[in-house]
This record gives sequence, structure tokens and C-alpha cells, in this order.
Amino acid sequence: MPATRACAQQVLASVPLLMREIRAAMRRAAPEGLTVPQFRALIFAQRQPGGSVGDLAAHLGVTLPTASVAVAGLAQRGLLSVQVDAGDKRRKRLALTPAGTAVVDAAWAQTEADFSHRLAGLPASQMNSLRDALALLSTSLSTSA
Repeated sequence: MPATRACAQQVLASVPLLMREIRAAMRRAAPEGLTVPQFRALIFAQRQPGGSVGDLAAHLGVTLPTASVAVAGLAQRGLLSVQVDAGDKRRKRLALTPAGTAVVDAAWAQTEADFSHRLAGLPASQMNSLRDALALLSTSLSTSA
């Protein structure tokens, strides 16, 4: 059990730092004039196609009116489409437009390039070990949920 606990401690110590770095890189890659909540809304819409404004509000940790304002701004810019749910007229479903997809894809590619550059100094064996460890972690977390 000590190895399991040490592994858990390393994950808990590493993940917040990793997430902070990913968020910072994504913010740097976001287009000018797009707020962080708006950019996070686009990423949400990419990962949760058909998600509702309420789901987005919960994801962002904001009120429904705040999420609605972000959605309206993104829809006005042509980055997000909003559809009324056929089963519940009060619920609005979100989807990226092609322009919104291009924004998220470009930011993701820039972030990936940033991390590739930062990892380039590692020997190939360590990069392979890191990739394998992260894949194991992802598999473990997805099967235990």
C-alpha cells in the first residue's frame, strides 16, 4: 500500500501544476478579445456537444445568467450556435460553429506545440515513460468512475 499512497501523493502534487500550465498556455493561445470564461465555454462546447447553458454554468462555476451572457457574446461573434432543445423548450443546446472549432483547434495546436517544446529536453525513454504513465492514469480514472 505505501507505493499506492506515494503514487497518489505524486498525482495530487503534479496535477494542479500541470493544469495551471495548460490553462496558462491555452490563455496565451486564445484570440485577442476573448475572455477566459468565453474561451472555456468554447472548449466546453467542443467536449460536450449539445450541452446546455445550465451545464456550462455548472462547468464554469458561475450563475446561469452569467453563462447566458457569455453564450450570447460567443453566438454574436459566430463562434457558438444555440439551439432550443426539442424536448424542453426552456433548455438551450450549445454547439461550436466552424469558426468556433477553428479557434479551439488553433489554441489546442499552439498549446500542444508549447508543451512539445517544453518536453523536448527529455530523453526519448523518459518521454515514453511519461506518456505511458499518463495513459495508465487516464485508463485507471476512466474505469473507476
